[in-house]
Amino acid sequence: MARKKKKQAAKEPLDIRSKMYIVMGLCSLMLLISVAISFVLVGGLDSLGQDADSDSAESESLVTESGYDKDQNTIDKTQYSSTILEKSDDAGQEYVDETLFLGDSNTARMYRMFDYCTYDNAIGSVGMSARSLATYACVQLQGYSNYVTMAKAVSLMQPKRVILTFGTNDLSPSYSADSFVEAYQEGIESIVDAYPSVDIIVNSIPPLGKVHSNQNLTQSQVDEYNKALVEMCKEKGWKFLNSAEVLKDSSSGYAKSGYVESSDGIHLTKAAMDDLFEYVRTHSYITEDDRPTVKNVAKHIGDKDVSVSTASNVTTTSSASSTAPTEAPQSESVYQEPVVVETPAPTEPPVQQATPVPATPEPTPVPATPTPVPDPTQTPVPDPTQAPAPTESVPDTTPTTDQTSTTTTTENTSTADPNAVQDQAQS
Repeated sequence: MARKKKKQAAKEPLDIRSKMYIVMGLCSLMLLISVAISFVLVGGLDSLGQDADSDSAESESLVTESGYDKDQNTIDKTQYSSTILEKSDDAGQEYVDETLFLGDSNTARMYRMFDYCTYDNAIGSVGMSARSLATYACVQLQGYSNYVTMAKAVSLMQPKRVILTFGTNDLSPSYSADSFVEAYQEGIESIVDAYPSVDIIVNSIPPLGKVHSNQNLTQSQVDEYNKALVEMCKEKGWKFLNSAEVLKDSSSGYAKSGYVESSDGIHLTKAAMDDLFEYVRTHSYITEDDRPTVKNVAKHIGDKDVSVSTASNVTTTSSASSTAPTEAPQSESVYQEPVVVETPAPTEPPVQQATPVPATPEPTPVPATPTPVPDPTQTPVPDPTQAPAPTESVPDTTPTTDQTSTTTTTENTSTADPNAVQDQAQS
């Protein structure tokens, strides 16, 4: 009977509530599975889309120049034989050390990223153009509270010569070669006015890669600017360092393979720097040193960059801040202030502090003179008066005139005793 009851209980159908719970559970399970599948599909599509976007962004950020004629703006060396520096013996590292390199990010890379220069002989501001050379205060010197212009820095650092490399940040379809040279010349003249003894060497603008990151930059305009620069140097009596000839591929006219960063096609690599500095040493310009006595040489410790977006291409080792070009006029108006105030500050304070120190002990011996004055009067006077004290212990008898006379005599003797004591002390 019990087995029959169990079989009948097992065969009984589920009630409606139980069926509903089962259906709800299955629906929930299906919903979870559907959500999981959706996340997987959407994530995969997004990743594919991001990869496609990154590829398209890279292709859009780099442009390939076309229509360039490498023979259009070539420089006739015979026409500028006294201006273009010719090949010379290797002047060595000493020649580099006594030269101050001024320029933009490619100059900054010489000492911030590579070790071809140091802060003692190079100043570079990322994003700086030739048109702001005369006015932009971007140099931080030790002991100076404000940034100074490169011209002011030259006058304070007092180098034998400067090699200037500007022009890449001036390239623009709307900026003519004549306007570029006019602004550049004004900046160089500000350096000559600040320090007339310095020798001026203008370096050519380095070549671009055929594929580069800025569509406004063209190798055609680089050649045009360089041709205008050598003409400017001839007119002003300055020297032109035609280093572009060692950085260019003679067959294409663009930068040699591996000489510019593949990420932008603009900044020079270490391989390019090797050839550049060898060219600098083997195309030297050494003149008689007519500088006045070099003293109190300022120390370059930092830079202020114009461009923040391209500063990542330069590894900075200083606490120099970055700012926009619009801030340049504000800093220029105050750059002369530290010239007068800051330089003597480190030397004068220790001299002035040393002089007042011995002056303070001089008044100390003055109060020492009154101290011996009361000493001789106090020691002899009370000591003898207390010596005849036994005579005062006898006054048990009735006071008489004889006793008063004796007391007067004792007082007289007491006044005479100090002399006797002194005589005894002297003996």
